[in-house]
Amino acid sequence: MQCEICGAEVSEKPKKVVIDGSELQVCNSCARFGEVADKFSPVPRKVIPQERAFRAPPKPRPRRDEFKEMPEIVPEYGQIVKEAREGMGLTPEELGLKIKEKASLIRKIERHEIVPEDSVRVKLERELGVKLTDKSSDEGWKSGKGGRGLTLGDIASIKKR
Repeated sequence: MQCEICGAEVSEKPKKVVIDGSELQVCNSCARFGEVADKFSPVPRKVIPQERAFRAPPKPRPRRDEFKEMPEIVPEYGQIVKEAREGMGLTPEELGLKIKEKASLIRKIERHEIVPEDSVRVKLERELGVKLTDKSSDEGWKSGKGGRGLTLGDIASIKKR
């Protein structure tokens, strides 16, 4: 057998020693680095049971509707951007340079090909002095069930076989 510290062949019976909390089998010359394992015994830890106070589960708080507070972009956003840009006498390229966006993006927004992201929308609103958002309105979407809110069944038309 080999010593687990120095790797030397141990001809006699190896000694069990504890070095830094690990029990190793070592030769006589390396045994001086630790304590003999027979003398070492870990200190037993006492587990004291603690009484737990009964807590009632927390009452569920009503969730706030994040989408209700989010502004909706107005349907005629492209026309508003185009009229404001032309009113200031700017080309799509010039407006793009001012807000650090591509002119092609401005043209696509004006043609309603894409809806501007929030960051671009904010830049356009600041530069052109217009408002492209409106508070979201749920008046058009009333649920058929009283007080339960809008469900998929209220919106979707179900095809029967």
